[in-house]
Amino acid sequence: MRSRGNSAAVHTVLDWCAWYTRGLPEQVAGGRRDEIASDLHEHATWAAERGIDPRRVARGIRLRALGGVISDLSWRRQQLRRHETPEQLGLRRSARGGLPILAYTLALMLVVGSGFVVIRVAMSLARQDGWFDAAIMGSSLLALAVGACALGLLARARTRWLGALWMIVALYCLLRYGAKALLFSSASYQQLFYTAPFWDLLSKVLIVGLSLFFLGMAVRWMPERHATTVAAARQEVRA
Repeated sequence: MRSRGNSAAVHTVLDWCAWYTRGLPEQVAGGRRDEIASDLHEHATWAAERGIDPRRVARGIRLRALGGVISDLSWRRQQLRRHETPEQLGLRRSARGGLPILAYTLALMLVVGSGFVVIRVAMSLARQDGWFDAAIMGSSLLALAVGACALGLLARARTRWLGALWMIVALYCLLRYGAKALLFSSASYQQLFYTAPFWDLLSKVLIVGLSLFFLGMAVRWMPERHATTVAAARQEVRA
């Protein structure tokens, strides 16, 4: 039972229900939608029998929906776990742990660093107080573009391994050539570089270390390794 006062609130709750049940098996999602619709109908009927103002009813419906958001999302998570396929289970297992989080964090830092270098060099050129080298500037732009693409690939479970490989190219361009771009466009970095000669060695160590790290993550996320994880997940599901 709906009135003009609570119809919008009912639609809002039903739309929310349709959103958090998306992607679930139709039987599960349909059952949840029917349950919510029945609950709303009973709420509206109870309020109408007692002559409660529809605007007050609508406010109560919205407050109940807001208070149940966490429970709804928790319910969705439980249903996704309960009905996930072996492939989905394998993908979830390969994504958990501290190393993937570290990989995402480092990738984001590399993209931000590349953006900073490009902006800093562009500002220096705009003031005409910097030295310009097309190859170095191009490498900085390449680091930014490749890093952004790699970050996008890392966001998808099936392309994470490719994103990790792309990050090797991005970090090499940034640490090898981006540092040189800062050297000729930033007086502070220039002073730091010449007063601390170990910076060149440090950049080489970082290139090797981070390259090995992202290479290891690419191997971890490779489709062949993922297939092994899926096979193990299937055996567990059957057991």
